[in-house]
This record gives sequence, C-alpha cells and structure tokens, in this order.
Amino acid sequence: MRRVSYFAYGTTQRGFTHHVRLADVLGDPVARVRTEAAHAVVVPRRAACSNPGCQYVHRMAVLVPGVEPLRAEGDLFLVSDDAAALLDRLETGADGFSGPYVRERVAVSATDGAATYAAIAYVARDPARWRELVDRGEAEALTAYPRHLATDAALKACCVRAPGHDAPHDVVDPLAAAGSGR
Repeated sequence: MRRVSYFAYGTTQRGFTHHVRLADVLGDPVARVRTEAAHAVVVPRRAACSNPGCQYVHRMAVLVPGVEPLRAEGDLFLVSDDAAALLDRLETGADGFSGPYVRERVAVSATDGAATYAAIAYVARDPARWRELVDRGEAEALTAYPRHLATDAALKACCVRAPGHDAPHDVVDPLAAAGSGR
C-alpha cells in the first residue's frame, strides 16, 4: 500500500482534537519536523473557524508561507491514499464547499536533522490576508501550535442544533470578524 507523507501542524497533531477522532487512519507520527522554508502557524486571538469541514469553533491554526524567520513545527505521518482523501475532505472542502486551506507539497526536515521529506500540508488559501491579521495584532505567528490553544474548542452552532451531521459546518471566519472579510 502506498503511503503519503503528511505534515500536521494544527489539530491533527498527535493528541489534538482531530487526531483523536482520526487516530485509526493517521496512526502515530513518524517524526517531529519543521518546514525548511519560512512558514508560520498563524492563530487568531479570538476563537473562530472558517473551515466548513471542522465542527469546532476554536483558535484555529493556519500554515502561512513566507513569514521569516519562522519555521513551523509539527508531526509527520505516513498515511494511505484513503487517509489523504479524508484529510482533503476535512481541510480543503473537497465535497463542494470551500475552506481556508489548499493542499500543497511542503519540504520538511526532522527536528533532529535525521531526514528530509516532501509532505502534503494544508496551507492558507489566501496567505496575504492571514499575514495582515498578524500585522494588525489580531493573530499570533508561531513556530508551533500550542496544545492549550486547541483545548477551548466548542461545537459550532450547526452541530449543537444537529449533532453528528455531515459537513459542511458553519463558517466563523476570523478574517471577516476582524473586518477584513470580502
């Protein structure tokens, strides 16, 4: 069975909300890695989630390229093609809805320097707007998504009204909430 390298920098990291839910398809990470090129994990200061594949309002994480000198850290998983398709549905809106992420290949290196990988990752669909959010002080640019920022997750209103429903879920857009929405 073919395996795909997947870079998890947000809630799909080991022990985080989406990893717990998807542990049977993600398995255990094979390495702790960081991006070779400049990337930040951008986290809005207020809880929101513009991903219609996610059922939670939380301080979401977005991988934003070009934020020097940061190199984003996360877990590297080796996943099946089926698991990659499941991640696509969660992160990119592959079921006909559009999320804040696009799937790209990102070069990552093990934090111990042992290996380099070309991994799929879900990066910001509109990185300039996320950098603007940081510039305005409405988000943090971090090297890693701290677990404590992910623990204050609450179900989106649609999931309270209809528990267990399939995506799409409500969109609570931190870019719009910050006054920069289109």
